[in-house]
Amino acid sequence: MDGPSKRLARALFAAVLVLAAGAVASSYATAEPNVARTHGSLAGADGSPAPGATGVASPDTSPTGVAAGPDDIRLTDTGESPDGAASDADGPVLVDPAEHDHDDLTVVGTQGFYASDEQAELVAFDRSGEVAYYEDDYRVYFDVDPVEGKPYTVEYLAAEHRDGAACAAVRTERCTYNVFERVNMTTGETRTVYGELTPKIYSGRWHDVDRINDTHVAVADILRDSVRVVNATTDETVYEWNASSYFAPDVGGAAGDWSHINDVEVLADGRLMVSVRNMDRVVFVDPGEGVDPDWTLGEEDNYDILYEQHNPDYIPPERGGPAIVVADSENNRVLEYQRVDPETGEATTAADGEWRRSWGWRDSRVQWPRDADRLPNDNTLVVDTHGDRVAEVAPNGSVVWTVTVGMPYDVERLGTGDESTGGYSMRSIRDDRGTTAGGSGARSGVGVPLFQPASGDVEPGAVPPAGRITHPDRGPAETVWVALKELTPSLVVNGMLYAAPSWVRFTDLAFGALALLTALTWAGTELYWSRYAPFAALRRRLRRGRRS
Repeated sequence: MDGPSKRLARALFAAVLVLAAGAVASSYATAEPNVARTHGSLAGADGSPAPGATGVASPDTSPTGVAAGPDDIRLTDTGESPDGAASDADGPVLVDPAEHDHDDLTVVGTQGFYASDEQAELVAFDRSGEVAYYEDDYRVYFDVDPVEGKPYTVEYLAAEHRDGAACAAVRTERCTYNVFERVNMTTGETRTVYGELTPKIYSGRWHDVDRINDTHVAVADILRDSVRVVNATTDETVYEWNASSYFAPDVGGAAGDWSHINDVEVLADGRLMVSVRNMDRVVFVDPGEGVDPDWTLGEEDNYDILYEQHNPDYIPPERGGPAIVVADSENNRVLEYQRVDPETGEATTAADGEWRRSWGWRDSRVQWPRDADRLPNDNTLVVDTHGDRVAEVAPNGSVVWTVTVGMPYDVERLGTGDESTGGYSMRSIRDDRGTTAGGSGARSGVGVPLFQPASGDVEPGAVPPAGRITHPDRGPAETVWVALKELTPSLVVNGMLYAAPSWVRFTDLAFGALALLTALTWAGTELYWSRYAPFAALRRRLRRGRRS
């Protein structure tokens, strides 16, 4: 007969299992639907999921695999590849200028993932969260940029997978077509700016293209471990910087995805700011000189500074810089670094300057952020990839606007310029507004604690002291979740979330792990208690040994 202690233990095991399962079930039941479910081709005519199809074919390519020219119009084929884009039979949702002001729209490129229920999409939201534009023609969307002087028009980078004869130009069985396109979101008129085949699938997909002028673009080429300047009218590469010219071969990732150059930004002085993800560094490349080591942000495997970052944005001196706002992806946070004189702490462009952390943000939901733009209103627009949202964050850390969208990659607020070029550094904002109680605005650098208690004495609109990563709405539960994230390996967690259904969050993984651990412990305990268990014979031998 079971004693009280066994009954109590079983009751505790059962309670933990029910609570953990209930938390996961509640997350599933309350999850907001992805945009693709309600606007895209994931929903068939009967409401059932529609099968994927290749969807869009590229313009005719030359023997080198490069698109024929920037004025080619996008074509549509029937598609047979399961890794292609979804069908566009229903057509895109177009912007109605009478209902949606240009400066009120936020445009998001989403990556999607076919192992889960997340569809890649290019979507524009208004401030109420209503979808003003929608298309899902491609297998994946990455970078998206506004076009200066052309309201309601954006340029975006997308990719589709191909196989067989479609890859003959690059002589592989499977390949990727990367395309930089321009679309008028009021008419749906689309034209190809530049396109190119690459001879692989996942490592062959570019993540960023930055326009230089009317004829030239800069390409962050992951497969070639390089940044290239391409004349989009002649398909000629006129300049190329390769990571192998600066980094040793024994750093970075594996062959085939060694450097993972995921972003390039062309600065006003002609330099290229390059995100070399697998080296945990942002470098500045002078096309005539190469990398300037004095300006490099980050160090190999020094994860206190950056950990496999995405989409750094440069703030120039005239707006309070030099500063960099960056998605510190594997650390699950957004940071800003200010370049300062190491002795005076004043902003500087001198060679002996150093980067110091000047602002940061995270909350319990953010997981694998991959874009952060400083807006002219002083807020920061953040892409929270595994949190399945885009959030606008005030300088004090409060989320002032958010919208749910499946697996976003890049975001732009129209009317703020490319990468929100009208935004100011947090130092400039702090000088204008002052700081919250509890610290001096002069405090900066990696040594400042990442989390500090929110002060109750906060002036409206004030900014936390330099270097602090804060979130003023953080309560006990959120503090626990943030701390738990710090203890778990982010690469493993993000890998699991990458393949999980879109409604799954970090909390669901934690509760699922708790349920699994509880079930295994309960089973092991019952086995130990059982008279038929192997432990029973061992216990009997031990008792006999003590008696003898």
